Amino acid sequence: MSTLYELMRKHAEHKPDKLALISEIDGTRTYSELVENEAKLAHMFVHELGFPPGERSCLWLWNRPEFVEAQHAASAVGLPPVLANPEWADGEMEFILKHSRARFIVCESDLAERALALAERIDTLDCVITLGDSVPEGALALKALRDAAPSDAGDRLPPVPDDVPGHLMYTSGTTTGRPKAVTFDRGFSRNAPRYDDMLGLGASDRSIFVTPLFHGNGAAGLISALSLGGSAVFQRRFSARRFWGLVDRARPSYLLTLAPIVHILLGLRESAFEREHSLRMIVALGAGPAAPLMEERYGVPVIDWYGMTEAGMGTFTRLSEERRPGSSGRRFEGSGMTILREDGSEADPDEVGEVGFATAATGFEGYLDDEEATRSAVSDGYFHTGDLGRFDADGYFYFVDRKKDIVRRGGENISSAEVEMVLRQHPDVAEVAIVGQPDPVLGERVAAFVVAAEGVAPPDESSIAKFAEGRLASYKFPESVLPIEELPRTATGKVEKFRLRKDLEETRD
Repeated sequence: MSTLYELMRKHAEHKPDKLALISEIDGTRTYSELVENEAKLAHMFVHELGFPPGERSCLWLWNRPEFVEAQHAASAVGLPPVLANPEWADGEMEFILKHSRARFIVCESDLAERALALAERIDTLDCVITLGDSVPEGALALKALRDAAPSDAGDRLPPVPDDVPGHLMYTSGTTTGRPKAVTFDRGFSRNAPRYDDMLGLGASDRSIFVTPLFHGNGAAGLISALSLGGSAVFQRRFSARRFWGLVDRARPSYLLTLAPIVHILLGLRESAFEREHSLRMIVALGAGPAAPLMEERYGVPVIDWYGMTEAGMGTFTRLSEERRPGSSGRRFEGSGMTILREDGSEADPDEVGEVGFATAATGFEGYLDDEEATRSAVSDGYFHTGDLGRFDADGYFYFVDRKKDIVRRGGENISSAEVEMVLRQHPDVAEVAIVGQPDPVLGERVAAFVVAAEGVAPPDESSIAKFAEGRLASYKFPESVLPIEELPRTATGKVEKFRLRKDLEETRD
């Protein structure tokens, strides 16, 4: 199995001075610099810190070269990193760290004190490694650790069994209200679609992506660029105001992004930079109706596609084929994607059913230490997505609706069950139901229908946000809190969320 670190070594041998990483504010890395830093970190993780293959690590970082180096290094020596969102609250991080049993964490300098406090409460978390020169007592400095490694570190790395994962990515829970961990192998074939074959990209191309590396889209952007021997351009955190200036300086040839970013870019005032940009294509998950608007404004084809963390890419719009409004293109060869009826048989063209992926094609084996969630998602050789869709007679895919109650806000999947679980603890809340409120830019915003506890007034947005602070990431806070006398329910007691969504639509109209 060829790992990303091993592939970087091959690139470094043939083109050591070529830029691999171009960060807006954190400098650059050539392939030789990238490989040297990765080898030194990998050596120190094993030989200095003493973590054997099979243990797990955690990256709590924004987009920066150190993220890439630490991820490749940990994976290279069999210490699969958990990719964590720096916006997660302590309660969320505590669950993730305990569930994954991570032994060490690499974090931003402003997260070091919180990481140390978490380590005090979590028996399995032994070590906190942080960026920057000012390191609190009890933590280690990443740079000092790396610089202490021997020059021949790359030749002294231990072998790792093939069954040790490459990294873990947590995706929102839909039933239990807790996130689920998806494991990825140490190779890169499942994570990196063949962009060279699909889109005609190669080693001379530069990718720019502005989604976070802990997100599946950002991870795909990085892997796609580096696997081709190209260059990856990124911002530490997305800034629409600075985006076109970075494009002008770094001269990327394609953008890999999500639909909400497309909407944000469309909302910008016209800039001189955007009229003479270097982009020759935009690859955007779920671009939908925004695709032709982007093409008209920026004079560049937009490639829409459909996929997810567990299964990778399912469909995409080929440049050489007809574009059909509302479609995310045709099936990606080898994806194993199909439409399933309730009985598990394959649906006919134009018949709506659940989107499924053959697990033999995706390599998805289940969620880490969550047999119940795995049984719920995998049956008869298929991963069941919970999404509804259809293929037309010519093989074009159309997303119809979601079966599960995930709120999709700005590229992040937010579990309604998780938010409900937290808000039910609010002293003024008797019952709560979370639904997605349509939004033209973010796709959806979080809306909460709240039944007040007896004898008190229903809480407002400010009260809910204050209570949720420290329990949920801020992007999961309800942005609309709507009082309701009682939640609509079925005869078996299930909340009829479609009625709540209809109320939101009628209110908006």
